Amino acid sequence: MASPVPSTVPAVITGASSGIGAEFARQLSARGHELTIVARRVDRLEALADELRGQHKVEVRVLAADLETSRGRSAVARVLRETGACILVNNAGFGTRGRLADLDPARERAEVQVNVVALHELAVAALPGLVAAGTGGIINLASTAAFQPLPYMATYSATKAFVLSFSEAVGYEVRGTGVRVMVLCPGPVRTEFDEIAGVQDYMQLAKPMTVSVQRCVATALRAFDRGHVICVPGRLNGALAVGPKLAPRALVRHIAGPVFAPRG
Repeated sequence: MASPVPSTVPAVITGASSGIGAEFARQLSARGHELTIVARRVDRLEALADELRGQHKVEVRVLAADLETSRGRSAVARVLRETGACILVNNAGFGTRGRLADLDPARERAEVQVNVVALHELAVAALPGLVAAGTGGIINLASTAAFQPLPYMATYSATKAFVLSFSEAVGYEVRGTGVRVMVLCPGPVRTEFDEIAGVQDYMQLAKPMTVSVQRCVATALRAFDRGHVICVPGRLNGALAVGPKLAPRALVRHIAGPVFAPRG
């Protein structure tokens, strides 16, 4: 059985200004890891950095970067190449909701850039240093949306399907190197994502499946410590992630469509 990555290995966390990313920063700093926290909102990053330095006496570096842009992605990739062994938490991402024909094309492209292109580029930048050091790893953020198509969240579910497949494949490739790659597939978690993606009504419906951000991250880190490749926090979410694999694809689409159709 794998053991936790040593606390001497630093962590780089994208999308760290709120939600799951900020909680990863809190829990990893509590373990003694030095951090580089990445997001666009520098004021929030600085506030979080001050909090963690005060509580855990660890070094916290703030890096302002917009992962929608090649410049932002290059800045983070450079840090990863310079750092070598690390824990990369590829958390940055967002969702959109609505009929694709009605959505803003620029916003949909940005969603792919952040959810897929940035995650891929940063993993590619980090992996050579990880393998050379024989330690550290990558946690990629997907979603239970990765396990089935979601009409009215078509781009989001497709990007998360990429993250799931990519992480599983790379996780297999690094077996025996001392490096671990895991994909975290949360179900509903109370964060700013709800408002940004416009899924507040779904969150009300999904209350029985909802887990706290603290539980989500604690579950993820335990799974990462054990060398798991896929982590789905919450037993009900885990069961629901299996369902789409067993049902006909047409049935899955026809169940998901009405659930995610915009209201009003």
